[in-house]
Amino acid sequence: MKRLKKLLAAGVSLAMVLSLFAGCAGNKPGGENNNPPSSPPSQQGDSQQGGQTVPEGGTVKVGVLLPMSGATAYYGGVQYDGIEFCASYINQNGGIKSMDGKQIELVLQDSASDPETGVSAFEYLIEQGVSAVIGPYNSTVAAATTPLAIQHGIPYVITNATAENFMGTANKYVYRTNVGSTDGDKMWEIVLDYLSTVRPDNPTDKVAVVYDEGDWGSAAVTSWRNNASDLGYEVVVDEAVSESTTDMSVLVNKIKSSDCDLVILATFSAATNLLVKQMADYQCDAKMIGLGGGVGDLEFIENAGAAAENVLYCAPWVPSYGGAAPEAEALAADFEAKYGYALTMEPCWGWLGMATIINAIEAAGSADREAIAGALYSMDVDGSDWALWFSGYEGVKFCTEGQTSPGYGSDSGERYNQNIALGDMGGMVMVQVQNGAWTIVYPTSYTGGADIIVY
Repeated sequence: MKRLKKLLAAGVSLAMVLSLFAGCAGNKPGGENNNPPSSPPSQQGDSQQGGQTVPEGGTVKVGVLLPMSGATAYYGGVQYDGIEFCASYINQNGGIKSMDGKQIELVLQDSASDPETGVSAFEYLIEQGVSAVIGPYNSTVAAATTPLAIQHGIPYVITNATAENFMGTANKYVYRTNVGSTDGDKMWEIVLDYLSTVRPDNPTDKVAVVYDEGDWGSAAVTSWRNNASDLGYEVVVDEAVSESTTDMSVLVNKIKSSDCDLVILATFSAATNLLVKQMADYQCDAKMIGLGGGVGDLEFIENAGAAAENVLYCAPWVPSYGGAAPEAEALAADFEAKYGYALTMEPCWGWLGMATIINAIEAAGSADREAIAGALYSMDVDGSDWALWFSGYEGVKFCTEGQTSPGYGSDSGERYNQNIALGDMGGMVMVQVQNGAWTIVYPTSYTGGADIIVY
């Protein structure tokens, strides 16, 4: 599969500099309509890029920090595909119009799924004079690198990393385009109400939470503990696992004896596959619903086999679920032809983050870091914008004045610069493995109003 080339990235030079060149006409700037950003070419000459001169006709460097090796290399590889696809798309459609068509140049650094390595990689990107950085997938790496972005004044668009503990500082440099771990609360209220509707004689009142011991897993299940009383369920099993866990029979028996209705999974691939298989082996009937990670792996159904049947996944909407704009459908087909697999969450979120940076560069008309940060600070685009072609969100608008919640995990209980144009469902749909394939089961607007969920 073509995507495997991403997993080999760590075997080549640590710093991969990828220039993506092309050029043809474009349309009006993003934010005013659903076309890619392009304003009439300016008459400016050279511009300043963080103290580095960018010659006319040159490129705008954007740093990409992702795990191309280590435990989460698979996810970093496919997220990079989405980022690269977005940059290539804009370069092929005239580049940055407000900068005389300058092209986007991606400078890729491997975090190795490790915070310490991520810090070194981020510092290298600063030295390379990048105008902005996108990444880093892992929440632990985000927590280690966001202070560097603030310290050095580097616009940093966070993708995937959903923990809240690194979003607690008021600043104009760090932004997150996708949901944080607490942004699903409204969605889960809607989903649980729906599950009670389809099974009114046996409400979902007992849940088990199984999560990866790292930052992402821990953060992903926090709201399940916090919201238990308000949403009318009891957490009867609460257990952390790791990718190196080799036997979950004790955990499975604990889940089985608890008589729980629903198992919440916030685990990566190996742990997810093992738990799903052993749940089937021990004939544990509780339904499982994934929050991401392992259930989002392209090979999940293949790896889990028959045990995957009826597993649920609250997933970010992607074009393959239907309802995409014609431009998005065509591009999704192009993506699959180029990379050898259909768009999943990680490349879609990579596209959104990269497109957001491109919109900011276009609005700034400059590769200057301060100007780009200012454009991000004031950004407000709706769901028709090209950046949202692969997203179910309602737009991109950052809450720069801050939000307050005990669930944010910072000392102040505050969160800054989160995208707040997410919608009640947070851009999510609920899918289920039926007859060996993912099938959307909620909202029922996708199913013609029918309740097709197996629950």
